Amino acid sequence: MVLKFELDKDLERRFRESAMRKYGYIKGSLKKASEDAIKDWLKDDEELPRVKDPIKLIEGIMSHLRGKYTSVELQHEAKKLWIK
Repeated sequence: MVLKFELDKDLERRFRESAMRKYGYIKGSLKKASEDAIKDWLKDDEELPRVKDPIKLIEGIMSHLRGKYTSVELQHEAKKLWIK
């Protein structure tokens, strides 16, 4: 499978240098480094707790704000909480 994406120039340079140091200056070193990076990221993601119903979670967290804000203000507050 092929994935295409753009990286910041400095990040790309650092990634290439690191991949070459670890896997050598051979064909396929970027592929191996990319696969390792994605596997590490997925492993970290699996350790995060799963939420069955995020809407109910947010409603519970924001219940003390009911009646104090407009619906738009509540949406902004919900976004801030979700990012945390």
